[in-house]
Amino acid sequence: MASNNKDSQLMIALKDIVAGSIGGVGQVFTGHPLDTIKVRLQTQSVGNPIYSGTMDCLKKTISQEGFAGLYKGVASPLVGLSIMNSVMFLAYGQSKTLIQKLSDNPNEALDLKGLTAAGALAGIAIGFVDAPVDLFKSQMQVQQGDKNQYKSTADCAKQIWKVGGVRGVFQGLGATLVRDIPANACYFGAYELCRDFLASKDNISVNQLSSLQIMAAGGAGGVSYWTLTYPADVVKSTMQTDAIVKSQRKYKNMIDCASKIYKQQGIAGFYKGFTPCFIRSVPANAACFVLYEKARQIMS
Repeated sequence: MASNNKDSQLMIALKDIVAGSIGGVGQVFTGHPLDTIKVRLQTQSVGNPIYSGTMDCLKKTISQEGFAGLYKGVASPLVGLSIMNSVMFLAYGQSKTLIQKLSDNPNEALDLKGLTAAGALAGIAIGFVDAPVDLFKSQMQVQQGDKNQYKSTADCAKQIWKVGGVRGVFQGLGATLVRDIPANACYFGAYELCRDFLASKDNISVNQLSSLQIMAAGGAGGVSYWTLTYPADVVKSTMQTDAIVKSQRKYKNMIDCASKIYKQQGIAGFYKGFTPCFIRSVPANAACFVLYEKARQIMS
């Protein structure tokens, strides 16, 4: 009996890993162009900005670099998000199981408080994968025109490792965790809440939801993720596009970075690039969740 239970838990974990990876690929291809716009707007100079807004950044990027410019740095999240989403869904699933076992009613489904707690725990695991992936991606995305420090994502990773070793690869880790822990609590909480609402409204189980309904719930999760934690993402991106040589960096740590952003730009500085990010959050996360759920159903 114990052996069967272990086999069952292992299969659930494997399904989360494979389905999460598939969802990650869909998320990257759907959302990366707007992510590039977001990062460029977040990190451009305050005194001499290159772009006046989302559409201006989009037009200039395509004009100067072609459509390929929108996919700069895509190799890092394509590999990284596949791994990250595998870790994310695995960690979330295992966290739900753990919290359920520790609850007063282990045979009952988790309430919203339990689901958000599981999302927060998953955010800790994700942060350690997310930090280097976002570092390589962001360093690549802010390269413009022909003046490229890095030939490829692999070259970027190699140079950062050569200069800073493990600490260099995890540049901006603290800010990443500050974003990822509450963000994933909101992300999974909103997704599960919306999914349960849609199922109860039609008097069906969550496994009977249509692809469109799953996409709607995924989009709600994405909006929740970014709306509540966007300022932390601005700090993270600013730190991760800073110099890779420690002595040349503008910011000592995330507190110093946040205080300088506020001093120079006020509250508005923490919402630079929010428009493309908000637009991206719906289709990218809709694609992620529908591919994840459908892949899991196929494997079942």
